[in-house]
Amino acid sequence: MPSPDVTVILAAGAGTRLGGRGKALLRIGGETLASRALRCAREADTRPLIVLGHRAEPVREQLFQGPGLADAEWVLCPDWEQGLSASFRAGVEAAAQQGAGRVAVVLVDQPGIGAVALRRVLQAHAPGRITQGLIRGTRTHPVVFDLAAAQAAAAIALGDAGARPYLRAHPELIEAVDLSGIAQAQDIDTPQDLDRWSGPGPRTAAPLHGA
Repeated sequence: MPSPDVTVILAAGAGTRLGGRGKALLRIGGETLASRALRCAREADTRPLIVLGHRAEPVREQLFQGPGLADAEWVLCPDWEQGLSASFRAGVEAAAQQGAGRVAVVLVDQPGIGAVALRRVLQAHAPGRITQGLIRGTRTHPVVFDLAAAQAAAAIALGDAGARPYLRAHPELIEAVDLSGIAQAQDIDTPQDLDRWSGPGPRTAAPLHGA
């Protein structure tokens, strides 16, 4: 049996600029950001793995009551307050325990990056390379690694930098895949960001479904 592709969804933070509510259970179009990320990972034919930290237990209880989510995989990041790097490390370790061949990394607060974008980056990935989404000239998620490269990146991750130190150290390994037109990279960091997604007016990001 081939090794699975595991999508690590980073969702452990407290959402400080959103009043400390966290982001996993924020709702857009009747769907939580976490549920959407899990669904998109499955639609891209990967095994989803969500990393929780801040208020992990209530998030887990509410999240996994949704249809088709009862058996979703999750991992606790106990040191989530140390930043994105801790969540990244916890996710990669859990993916390795699942026997992942490749690890795709996405952020729960980027609803404009969905299954189509994830699938395109995965399809473009070649062994020994690191493949990264590119939107309007800016590199963003998803990022796809072979497991060994993901583990190497996690080993040197610090603070909120996540995989960036490893990516900066190995530019020769990176292949960028243009996702302009099928995805948007905006994070939901503030109430204003959330309003732009939730309000009745035209959205500036890609559609929620099939993004």
